[in-house]
Amino acid sequence: MDDIYVITTLCLFPLVLLTVIVGSKVNMKFKQYNDVINAAGLTAAEAARKILDDAGLFDVRVVRVAGNLTDNYNPKTNVLSLSDTVYDNKSVSAVGVAAHEAGHALQYSDEYFPVKIRAILVPVCNLTSRAAMPLLLVGLLLEMFLSYNPVSNVLFFVGVACYGMYTVFTLATLPVEFNASRRARELLVSTGIIAATDEAKVKSVLNAAAMTYIMSFALSLVQLLRIVAIFGGGRKRK
Repeated sequence: MDDIYVITTLCLFPLVLLTVIVGSKVNMKFKQYNDVINAAGLTAAEAARKILDDAGLFDVRVVRVAGNLTDNYNPKTNVLSLSDTVYDNKSVSAVGVAAHEAGHALQYSDEYFPVKIRAILVPVCNLTSRAAMPLLLVGLLLEMFLSYNPVSNVLFFVGVACYGMYTVFTLATLPVEFNASRRARELLVSTGIIAATDEAKVKSVLNAAAMTYIMSFALSLVQLLRIVAIFGGGRKRK
């Protein structure tokens, strides 16, 4: 357990640094192709609307939301939100982001299995992510000050399970995001919104964004292993 703790601790800082770099790369890639206008001359909002309408999703609203690359699709409200940076933008970067979010709407419409799993995990993770750290801290404190306390064991295992749910959620997010990006590229080309020669540019932007989800999973997994190592190492020493 001590070896696992040392290894995961050594991995943590490089992963955090890499996460920051990946986040910066998303903005860099977006800006790199922000001057390349899409073939159809549509704004990102118009492109999203076209993709949704072609799929028969007339009830999905496309709205503007404040911020930079804060774009998202909310299945509960059936609203696709595009950020100020994207909404009126005609670049291939912007329509790529918009098409990606439209891809999520299509996933729900098609009852894409991974997105159904992710949707089930969302409310569970909202609860367990808030409960994980308090349970772990109380369990560790009881373990430190009481020589024998079965309550601490229960609290720890429940806390680990709660944190583990977040790790499962980050893993379940990966196929959903990759599939939405693939749909986005294919739809943009098939509808003529972008030229086939610009597909690689859109792919580059969306791949950079996908890396942020990979890093989230990696960080969550390493942190989970560290938590297990901390508790296991403490019990071993006792």
